[in-house]
Amino acid sequence: MPLPTKPLLNNVLVRKYGGSSLANVDRIRTVARDIAETQRQGHQLVVVVSAMGSTTNELEEMARQASSQPSRRELDMLLSVGERITMSLLSMILEDENCPAISFTGSQCGIITDTSHTDARILRVTAERVRDALNQGLVVVVAGFQGVSEEKEITTLGRGGSDTTAVALAAALGAVRCEILKDVDGILSADPKAVPDAWLHRNLTYQEMRDIAETGCGVVHLRAVEFAERHQVPLVVRSSFHDKPGTSIGNLSPNAPRPSTSDRENRYRPLSMDIKTEVTRLSLSTPEAAVALLWREEILQKVDPCGVITEWLDHGGSTLRWEALAPTPVLQTLLDRLQQAESSHDLSVTREDHLTCFSFAGGRPDSWLEVQKHVGEVLQGAGCPNWRLRADGSSLRVLVGMAPDSQESAEQLKDLARRLHQSLLGS
Repeated sequence: MPLPTKPLLNNVLVRKYGGSSLANVDRIRTVARDIAETQRQGHQLVVVVSAMGSTTNELEEMARQASSQPSRRELDMLLSVGERITMSLLSMILEDENCPAISFTGSQCGIITDTSHTDARILRVTAERVRDALNQGLVVVVAGFQGVSEEKEITTLGRGGSDTTAVALAAALGAVRCEILKDVDGILSADPKAVPDAWLHRNLTYQEMRDIAETGCGVVHLRAVEFAERHQVPLVVRSSFHDKPGTSIGNLSPNAPRPSTSDRENRYRPLSMDIKTEVTRLSLSTPEAAVALLWREEILQKVDPCGVITEWLDHGGSTLRWEALAPTPVLQTLLDRLQQAESSHDLSVTREDHLTCFSFAGGRPDSWLEVQKHVGEVLQGAGCPNWRLRADGSSLRVLVGMAPDSQESAEQLKDLARRLHQSLLGS
């Protein structure tokens, strides 16, 4: 007798909720009501959750208190707990809302990763238990940010990894779309807290979203965008606090609304501006091959790649030159080690602290020199004499020698942000 065939999945929707959307039990209850209503509209729902509020930061702080150098394996075991708490609470509340649900960890979903603890990559997704649960009429709640390696070790996907979990599941299940729900309205031209005139992108291509993610804006994880493009998963980024449509990301139709073209002199119109304060510029150089290998391993162990704004590497012959821009805390453990090695004759170390980095994504111009002239005039008009530019692929970094360490400098940076946005991204 032939085995009965499984019913086909129909109208699967994958949603991912960020930590601020799930900050406390009351917020989780609000999210649960929204999920229950969406299911009643006819969707089969997979909900990927982040850890509540600042839980991941709190767990990392506990790890630092427990050990000066916690093993990456044990960090994964610890950090994966945050999302499990959220998934369980949400599933309980959904049951109370008469919306039957079941929660799964990344490993229970069949999210198979490589062995890179704290920064794993997804290799494949089996999702058999997810399919079975959906076909039983259940809402499936998944702990984001985590998976399991071929060696049966729990792994985590790095900061922002829940986005990648959601996209990978959407691809595996053939979902109609993947919605990334945040505490912002979608993909904006800048952080509206810093730039009140920031405007919303209604539509973006995968390439444009990649350019924005590469500048470190943090709204959608870069690996999630790359995964979505590779598997042609339509993305929507919107707020979990209201029902406005947000930003659609994918292959755009010719009639999709686009930002107006720019007629300004330098013909440079980037897609977005991201601002990072208290940035450190760190440079290492050594002519000794053995020392280069030693510091390569040190950098890989000490520096979280998800936190680095950008980096450059020049390794020709036996000479290693490495430079990185990152918020100072991201480099702190490496800086602590460098203080012990600065007297070594075969290692040159330079650093510059208290910087602010304005990153502009996409919109590559005909000439970066023309952009340099235009941006220089804006900075001069803002009374900012200490600055430099770095063109990095399709991104532009403007480094300013100040940090918001006083009321005066904070106001000056706000004014500079508004001027740069108006000049390069304003209507």
